[in-house]
Amino acid sequence: MGVKVFETRKFSVYVEKFQLPNGKVKETAYVAHKGSVVIAPFLSSNELIMVRQYRPIAGKWLLEFPAGTIEGNEPPEVTAMRELEEETGYRAGKLKHLFSFYVSPGVTNEKMHAFVAADLKRTEQKLEDYEVIEVKTVSLDDVVSMASAGEIEDGKSLTLALYLALNRHKLQDLL
Repeated sequence: MGVKVFETRKFSVYVEKFQLPNGKVKETAYVAHKGSVVIAPFLSSNELIMVRQYRPIAGKWLLEFPAGTIEGNEPPEVTAMRELEEETGYRAGKLKHLFSFYVSPGVTNEKMHAFVAADLKRTEQKLEDYEVIEVKTVSLDDVVSMASAGEIEDGKSLTLALYLALNRHKLQDLL
């Protein structure tokens, strides 16, 4: 890693020189992140839990799948179970990893792990003081329609919605 220029609880910012495949060297600043998770929690074969969350940086409410940052050295599966219950008040009886992706590789090394959760049991939300979240129940058809219409503006949720739309035939095996 290069020179750390800033640090928070969730990430650090570094400036580093990178040797490129073409032999050139590029100095760049980037956000070093431990990774994160996003979860598609199914109440039934066509009914999902999403969260409507106020995002101060965007300055508005966004409809999203539950998600969160990996803490310490916890495995992504543990993060997914924890974040699902904290944000939605549901605990999953089943959890399956679907895929992983880089959130914005030109700016950060953050890798996000996408999961599907099923066999949900109601518990209670455990929100942080700074989280303003409403739990919503949405059909898979509505998720796909809202994503297509531009009503879901959150990148991780769009990515997971696309996966779900393209893999509907596999979902029964996952649930």
